[in-house]
Amino acid sequence: MDAGKVESGTVGAPGIGNQGPRPSNKRLQQTQAQVDEVVGIMKVNVEKVLERDQKLSQLDDRADALQEGASQFEKSAATLKRKYWWKNIKMIIIMCAIVVLLIIVIIMWLGNK
Repeated sequence: MDAGKVESGTVGAPGIGNQGPRPSNKRLQQTQAQVDEVVGIMKVNVEKVLERDQKLSQLDDRADALQEGASQFEKSAATLKRKYWWKNIKMIIIMCAIVVLLIIVIIMWLGNK
């Protein structure tokens, strides 16, 4: 180090500058305080981003599970719809057959009179 340097970081005669904090030192402390504040804020922001990422990941997993469940439900509903459609068709055929039989019985009964 140079013998002419003092604590404040300026070059000068020994003993000069030891009267207290110089304006540049005060500015440096203010700047350091601001930097520390910004660093603290950035750390909080990074933590929030990581938490948000975790929550989004969980939400994405839940959405995938819901999508899979919805797809399975849709397939089951289509199968059930088809099953009851056939049951309905069978019932209509049976009812038509009964009506035809009744008509035949009525015609035969009236024809025998």
